This record gives sequence, C-alpha cells and structure tokens, in this order.
Amino acid sequence: MLTLAIPNRNGARFLSETLASLERNRPHVRWWFQDSCSSDDSVEIAKRFQGADDRIQVERDRGQTDGLNRAFASMGGEIIGFLNSDDCLTDGAAEAVLAAFAADPALDLVYGQVEWIDEQGRSQGFHRGDISSYAEVLDIYGVWWNGRQWVQPEVFWRRRLWSRVGGFDETFDLAFDYDYWVRCFQHGVKVKQLPRVLAQFRRHDAQKSTAAAKAASEIRKIVVAALDSQRPLPLWNRLRLRNRLSYDLYHCGQGEFARMTFPRALAFHPNWLALPEVRSRLGNSRLAAAVTGRTGVRLRG
Repeated sequence: MLTLAIPNRNGARFLSETLASLERNRPHVRWWFQDSCSSDDSVEIAKRFQGADDRIQVERDRGQTDGLNRAFASMGGEIIGFLNSDDCLTDGAAEAVLAAFAADPALDLVYGQVEWIDEQGRSQGFHRGDISSYAEVLDIYGVWWNGRQWVQPEVFWRRRLWSRVGGFDETFDLAFDYDYWVRCFQHGVKVKQLPRVLAQFRRHDAQKSTAAAKAASEIRKIVVAALDSQRPLPLWNRLRLRNRLSYDLYHCGQGEFARMTFPRALAFHPNWLALPEVRSRLGNSRLAAAVTGRTGVRLRG
C-alpha cells in the first residue's frame, strides 16, 4: 500500500478535491493528515474522508518541513510520499507506483509526470521531469531550471531510503524537497521514471512555491554545499557549476558581489568569459579584449 503524508494548515479551500483524489485510488493508498492546528474546517473535511487505515494528527509544528518530518516518523508504510493539501493524485497512480516497486526490489524511488491545474482544477499543461544521476540533479542551469526538474507530488520512494538519507532539512523553507533529492543521489539512489501522469499540481497565488527568488537562493546554497561535500562531482563539472553560481550571485547582487561593479567583478572572475551570457553582455568591447589578453582565458563557443 502507498502511504502518503498530507501536511496542512488552513488548507480547507482545496482539501476536499485532494482527499477525493485519494479516495479514487483505494484500496492502494492510505494517508496521514498532519494538521498544524488549523483555524478553518480542514480537520472536519479530513474526518469526512477518513478511512479505517487513515490517521489525523493535529499538533502545532514549526512549519511544513517540521510537520512532514513528524508525519514520516509516525505514519509507517514501506512505499511513501507526500501530497500537499491543494494537489491531487491522478486515478490509478497509486496502483502504478506500487507495481513499479514490486517489479524491481532494487528500486528506491519512482517519479512520473505532473499536470498543472489552476484554482478551478482546469488543466494548464503537463510537465515531465528527467533526472537519473547525481550530476544531473546538481546541474540546476542545464537540467533543474531548464525544464527537467522533479515536481514533488509526482515522486514516491521506499521507507528504507528515508532511513538511509534521514529527514527533511528544516533550515530550508521552500527547497527542502530539492535538498532531499540531492541527498538521495549522494546515497546512491536507484530511480525510475514512469511514463504516465501521477499527480496534479495546483497553481494559485497563495502557495509557497510562488516565492521564486527565495527558492532559487535556497537551491544555490544546496548546490554549493554539495560541491564541497565528500561526494564531489568530476573536476570539470565542479568548475563549470562554480563558475555559473558565482556569476549568478553577482547578477543577484548577493554575497561578495553586493554593490560590486561588473568590470571589477569580472577582473576577479575572468573565467566568467566562458559563459555565453557574459560574452553577450560584453560583445566586442575593449573590456573583453583586455581581460582576455591579461589572463590568457580562451573563449569557448
């Protein structure tokens, strides 16, 4: 059986649709509703859908990440995942996930495709993630931010992986799931993509994932930590990512680059000249020729 955590605080607006989607996946799914003392009628809605194997836990937490860690620690289950209280599981998804794990005992994690939906549940398109290695999950420019990212409701994994990797890092408010996937690959996870839509991700103004700048900042921090970890990438991959990250931080005016002019920043980081966006910014200016001539950096096409 697939066991899903549902973190919630005042999510009554879409909760009935979320739980109805799980009801349509019976008897292959059960859920653990982790409610952070909601002031709306979330708990009453959950009680209307609660089955014999489902649980409702109401307790104050320190946020979504803490709530999820509490749920995963208590809910049991050998095949697990989580669904936010505004998203939905597609019909037949639980059965398909369980079949994939049953067919390959060595498999640790599966992911599929996701359908974007709006506040009224209308389709807004589809997304297919495509990540199969540690190098790919860390390549936020060529992979994660280039349309190949995993969207959290479509990912499910074995309890044994959770035991190996540990819980979600509560220092991250928005990118804790990305941090978790990175750590999974650091622990040698075996993954498989299922060629079907497993979840519907609802887009609306109130959701956390609309805070794009903060999420991007957390993701950069995770990649920097991974590059300094005991499982580094091959040298060229590390150098390329560090180069992109440092220019990205300059572009955002963060860290050492706060209030630094572009010529001065480029003088400290001449390897930026390998980046197409930097060459485009410079064009055929004298600055490009001067920096290139002084450092011996060759521009790569």
